[in-house]
Order: sequence, then structure tokens, then C-alpha cells
Amino acid sequence: MASKNNMMGLFIKITVIFITLAFIVSCGNNDDNDNKDNADTVSLVILQTSDVHHHAAGYGPQSDYTPLDSTDNDSVMGGYARLAGLIKKIRSDASSDDQPVLLFDSGDFLMGTIYDMTASDPIAFKFFKLMNYDAITLGNHEFDWGNDRLADLIDAGMASGFDVPIVASNIVTDPLDSEDDVIEAIVTNGTIVENKIITVEDGLKVGILGILGIGAHSVAPLADPVTFNHDYGFLQGKVDALKSSGADLIVLLSHTGVGSAGSGEDSDIAENVTGIDIIASGHEHTATTTAFIKGASNTIIFSPGEYGSYLSRLDITYNKKQKKITDHKFELIPVDDTVAGDKDMDDVVKGYKSMISTALNDIGMSPDTIVTKTGFDLEMKSLQETGFGNLTADAIRAAAGALDAMDNEPYAVGVIATGVIRDNLYQGKTGNITFSDVYNALPLGSSPYGDTNPGYPMMSVYVTAKELRNICEVSVSAAPLMGGHVYLNLSGIRYDYNDSNALFSKVTDVYMCDTSDLNTVTSGTKLDLTDETTLYHLVVNLYILSLMDLATSYNLEIVPKDKTGMPISSNDYANFRIDISTDAGVQELKEWRAFDYFLETYYPSTGTGIPSAIYDHGGSGLGRASAISGS
Repeated sequence: MASKNNMMGLFIKITVIFITLAFIVSCGNNDDNDNKDNADTVSLVILQTSDVHHHAAGYGPQSDYTPLDSTDNDSVMGGYARLAGLIKKIRSDASSDDQPVLLFDSGDFLMGTIYDMTASDPIAFKFFKLMNYDAITLGNHEFDWGNDRLADLIDAGMASGFDVPIVASNIVTDPLDSEDDVIEAIVTNGTIVENKIITVEDGLKVGILGILGIGAHSVAPLADPVTFNHDYGFLQGKVDALKSSGADLIVLLSHTGVGSAGSGEDSDIAENVTGIDIIASGHEHTATTTAFIKGASNTIIFSPGEYGSYLSRLDITYNKKQKKITDHKFELIPVDDTVAGDKDMDDVVKGYKSMISTALNDIGMSPDTIVTKTGFDLEMKSLQETGFGNLTADAIRAAAGALDAMDNEPYAVGVIATGVIRDNLYQGKTGNITFSDVYNALPLGSSPYGDTNPGYPMMSVYVTAKELRNICEVSVSAAPLMGGHVYLNLSGIRYDYNDSNALFSKVTDVYMCDTSDLNTVTSGTKLDLTDETTLYHLVVNLYILSLMDLATSYNLEIVPKDKTGMPISSNDYANFRIDISTDAGVQELKEWRAFDYFLETYYPSTGTGIPSAIYDHGGSGLGRASAISGS
């Protein structure tokens, strides 16, 4: 018989074995739980661009742009080559970690640079295709050339291989109006889709919606009769439908906008529509350094700014069992000189640039032609007079007077809205301002009258002194309500305003300079603002002319007239285009061409360039809008 001590030793050994087995089983169960948790979660990287506005060669002095050299500290931001290099690197790194990557654009990819001249094979669509974007949506500037031209651009892109889904969930066409039949056609054939579901690794289904917002719609007049449904209930239905179709995660590509503090239309959407996980925002050109969390669904909202200067990156962890995002990290990545550009994409851009050079031969230009130079930066500021705004207004007035082949009456006033001045002019390393820089400053629009050259046509109309006062009043009363894009930069006149006066009654006096005053530097003669008889010759682009009715809705009546004082109907606008040739037909004067003419003629690169004494801070060409005090 075994001794008592031996029996106790055996008992201890058996106990230890059972404890060890229990520990092993316990550890095994924990591993199963961990594996189960891991199976329930999916990591995903979302990349977003927006409001690139065709800045294929970056934003900044074009002569400084060196995307394949990341050591020379050039100040140019963005560019397709740098974006391509950055996106490819992120995808490569994510692939090593088995992370899927989705890439989106939130609209306004067209309109803004010399690359708008690639309409026969739009480079923006080529970029989207080559970079394998997962979906894009439309912005207001996609409609700047009207519905027919937008359809033509999309068709041209598709003919060259573009097949990225264009998601436009709230677009509405009019079945009774033939003017939007071309848009209806590309909706019907599936080029523009209502939504998209993308299944990524691990079976996660990502539902995509795309919308154009209220503010963006209000500045897309040429989209008519196309409209956009902004009702929260309508959008809620679209979200619910995607959920019913099996979407786990809802991403809204929104050309609507968020402010730097997180407020705005997209924030309102998150507060009023449930089920949206992510809003990739655009339109307001806001570069959000952090992602905002809004609404009952904890919607994540972010925006990459403008012109490809930044890339939005959102890393998320989605728990399929909990059906929600459990963790996220947002990064706003600068696309600057430290980013190594992609050579293949740079070659594509250079190829398009060569085609543009050929097209510009007729006017003796190339993208790299040095037009003028500057020893200071010319920058626009919101809701205020600037030297740059004044320079552009002086340019269109002088060019209209010199180039108008049909009307010998001098132009008294030039008007240009801040919203159409897109790029600033920077001194950069050399001070050289190329034709690309000049064009990129005033690139917007097209003609509805058959002229295929890009740019809004310049118009010749007449207004009274009272209406000139109302034009000035737009800047100090209406623009703060409507947005800085409607602030009007003026040439040929000066005005005083009292900010303490009642709204729409702030302008107290208007002064008319002599038509020979090229830079609007003289004091001018005070006008009788009750005079509704004397007419003043005005140059303005078609876009601003078409918005004069909007000013009238603010009790600021502005009725464009011919030289006899007869009001001009919008149906007759075509007859009041500035024609720069006596040849048959109308060869329209465009804003960019007027700007180029002015700089080449008065401040050529062989001289001292743009005069800082006139257009820099404190220059004699400023002070056209003078704030006064007192009753």
C-alpha cells in the first residue's frame, strides 16, 4: 500500500495537471474570442480629393513646378503627378497591411486652368481612370459650360476609357423640357448613377451616394432645367434604400460644404439624416485639419481644401457585428514639394500640355510663354478690395476699349466678380508670370452662342448713375449675405460707403474717373445718384450680366441697356457680345484674353512688370471702396 505522503504527492500532481489543462482550455477559448472579434472588424482607408479644378500642373507659379524633384523647395501645391505618387504609395503601404483603399472625388474637378482646353479628351477624366477612382460626384462648375457641353465632355472621356461611376443621387431632370435631354440620356445609359455599392475585402459593403447642395446649386445657372433635390426626407430615403440593399457603411460624396469650424450644409445633413457614416465634403474649399463628428449617427465629416493642395485620408475600423465605425483616424496630407511625383502621370500631363501648345499657336502663345513679371504676390481676399481684383477690372476695361471692333464708345466702367478670379499670381522664385498663370486667374465659363473657345464672353451694356450706385452696393450689402464670390471689383469708378447705414443704403457717393485713367488712380467726378438718364458704358461678363436679376431681388435694380437706353432682354444678350474682329460672325472677347492683352501691352516681361506702386498694398490704384463714418 502506498504511503500517505505518496498519495498526497499524486493528488498534487493530478491537481496541477487539471489546472494546467483548464488554463490551456481557457487560453484556447480566449483565442477563439479574439479571432471572432477580429473577424467582426474590418480596417478601411478612404482617400478623397475635391475642388481640384483641373490643376493638373499644381497650384502656384507654373514656371516653378517640378513634381519629379522633391528637393528644390518649390512653392507649388498639388498637381496630378504628386497626387498620383502619394496615392500609389498609400495603396502600396496599405496592401502590405491587407487594408483595402477606396478613392473618391467630391466634384468641381473641371474648370479652373489651361487644362480646360483639353475638352476633346479631358485630362481630369483621364486622371480618374488611370488612378482607379472608385466613384466621383458632380460639382456646380461641371455645369459651367451648360448641359450639352458637360455631356460632350463625359462622352469624350468615355471614348478615351473613362468608366468611373459618376454618382449623382439628387439630380432631377425635367421630362417635359428638351434642354436637359442630354443629361437624361447619360442617366438612362448608366453613366450617371443614383448610387453604388462597393464590396471590399472581408465582404464589407460600402454604399456610395453623391449630392450637389443648395449653395452649389445656386451658383450653377447653366444647369437649368436640371435641378437638385435638397429635401432631407428624400436623402433619408436614398440612405435607407442602400441599407435595404445590403450596404454596411454609407459614404456621402457631397458637393455641399463644411466650414472650418464644422458648421455648414453638410453638418446640417448629418443632424437631419440618419445612417450616413461618412461625408466626404467639397464645394467650400475648406481644408479640415480634423474630422468633425455630427448628428445622431456620429457622422464623420471632412474636406481636402482646394486645387489638389491636400489629400484627405480617413482610416476606419468597422465592426460588422455592432454595425458601426468603432475607431477612426483622419489626416489632411499636404501635397507639396516633399511628395515625390509619379513619372508616368507627369508624362501624361506633359503630353496634354504639348497639345495645348499646338492649340495656342493661333494666338502666338504657349502655356510657358512669359507674359509679364511681378516682384510681389497678388492675392484675392474675401469681401474686400484688393490690388489683384482692381488689376483684373482695369484689364477688362482697357482691353474692351482697345479690342472692341464694333463699338467705338470708350468704356467707362469695368466690373468683375471675385468668384471668377480663381488663382492668385505669386512672385515665386523668378517673378515670371506665364500664360498659364494668366489664364488660370480668369478661366471660367463658356459661351452659349457657339464660340467654342473657353471663357465667358465679355458684354457691352449701358447703365445709369443710380444703377452704378446699386452695383457698388452689391459689394457692401449683398455680398456679405450671399457670399464673397459676388463681391464686385471695379475699374473707372470709386465710391464711399458708411457701414453704419441701413442695409442696401450704405453707398453714399460714387465718383467717375476719366476714361483715359487706365489704373483708376484719380479722384474722379461725383455723380448725381438720382440721375436716371445719363448712360455709362460698362463691360462685364455674361455670368454677372445674368445675375443682375438677383441684385434686383435685393432692391438693387440694375437693368442693362443698349446705347439708346432701351432695356436689353436676356434673349438678346448674344447681340451685345464684344466682338474683337470685323470678320463674319462674332469672335468673342474672353476675360482671360483681356487680361493677357492688358499685361502684355502695358506691363510686358521686357519691362519692369506689374507696378507695385499701383497694385501692391497701399498702392495708388487702391481706395476705390472707401469706408467713411458719420451720418
